[in-house]
Amino acid sequence: MARSPDDAASELREEMVELLRQLNRAEMEEPDGEGLELLELHHFLARGPYPRVTPDQVAEAVSVLLANGFTQVRGDPEYAWDRGRVLGTRYLITTEGKRFLISRLARVNRVE
Repeated sequence: MARSPDDAASELREEMVELLRQLNRAEMEEPDGEGLELLELHHFLARGPYPRVTPDQVAEAVSVLLANGFTQVRGDPEYAWDRGRVLGTRYLITTEGKRFLISRLARVNRVE
């Protein structure tokens, strides 16, 4: 059954909020700002609140966040000791992304 445009937009918005939560969590755990790769973001969403999310849907949500200035790209190759490999393109939350996240979570009474 096809989703209505309103349902699709609502789901995308909630996915974006969850992506921002994950990026914020990653920044708090790694203050050096390593960021998270698309596959890592997909993993966090798929094992959590969105088990059916696809990598393409995560990429779409990240591109919307980028376009709105809520995330930024970090593409410099860097070896991550905790991951045991060189990191590829990854994403970090911006100050605007944090503002949006706080306002969104406060609106739905989920500030944690």
